[in-house]
Amino acid sequence: MKKILTLALVLALGSSCLMAKKVKKFEGIISYSVEMSGDPSITSSMDMLPAGMLTAVFKTKGQYSMMSIMGQKTFLDAKKGIITSLIDMSMLGMGSYCMENPYDAGTQDQQKNVFTGETKTICGYKAEKIKMGETDGTAIEVWVTREIAIEAGVPMLIGLEGFIPLQFDIQSNASGLGEIKITLTAKEIKQQKVPTDDLVPPKDCQKIKPEELNTMLQQIQNFGSDFEE
Repeated sequence: MKKILTLALVLALGSSCLMAKKVKKFEGIISYSVEMSGDPSITSSMDMLPAGMLTAVFKTKGQYSMMSIMGQKTFLDAKKGIITSLIDMSMLGMGSYCMENPYDAGTQDQQKNVFTGETKTICGYKAEKIKMGETDGTAIEVWVTREIAIEAGVPMLIGLEGFIPLQFDIQSNASGLGEIKITLTAKEIKQQKVPTDDLVPPKDCQKIKPEELNTMLQQIQNFGSDFEE
């Protein structure tokens, strides 16, 4: 269980299909299914998670967007140039924290993002496959569509502003955990009004620095190792 929560925190730094028509600008919600394969010491822990955590959601409105994967949320304010990760450790009795990082799409190295030329249809939309540059032991392949446009970017897809992801393939051995693969596939796309409050971090969230988060993750991992012994 602790390994799953730790992994979700690292990745926060992936039914019926709706909307068959093209739109110029998209405001709404995309829901994804989450599948995991790889190290059984991690994947077996998924059986312990509530069903509501085995999903991912992307919400967007104007310059704001939010990506939630397995309960861990990342917010993007493209106008202010800030990405904020909401680190929820309440299940471990450690509360919730906000970690801010600068976001400047214009300075990102987009040469690491490679369009492969592969295409397929997901939720009624034509999707193109992109291989993104590997970062900190995590490699991402993403299928995006040009048939829906957004103003903000997607927190996990720096350098691919304007594209909406319909599928993520995330392979990771981050934080020394066993190698796993997580696949997020769009299962429902809804164009609708999204309250701004859904797209910004909680005002009372306690701020935390990256080095402080790393220390906390190490403590969780060490505690899990001691418990297993």
